[in-house]
Amino acid sequence: MRNAKGYRKIHARNKLFGLEFPDLMILLLVYLFVFMFSKNLFLNLLILLGLYLFLTFYKKGKPPHWTESWIRFLMTNRNYRAAREAEKEIFDDK
Repeated sequence: MRNAKGYRKIHARNKLFGLEFPDLMILLLVYLFVFMFSKNLFLNLLILLGLYLFLTFYKKGKPPHWTESWIRFLMTNRNYRAAREAEKEIFDDK
C-alpha cells in the first residue's frame, strides 16, 4: 500500500516571531494602550516582552487556531438556547 505524500507547511499557520496573526494583534493593542498612558520606555518594553513571553509559552502545545476560536467563542451571541426555547422546540410540554 502506498502512502500519499503530505506537505506539512502547506497546512501550517503563518507565524511571525512565533506568534499567529491574532496573537500579534493582541500584542499590538497592548502596545498602543501602554504607550498611550505611560512615558517610561523601559517599563513599556518590559511589559510588551512579558506579554510576548506569556503568549509564546501559553500557546505551546495548543492547536493552530486556538486564539481565533477563543475570541470567536467570546464574541458569539448566547441567545441560541433562549430563542429555541421560545419557539418551543426544546422543553415542549407533552
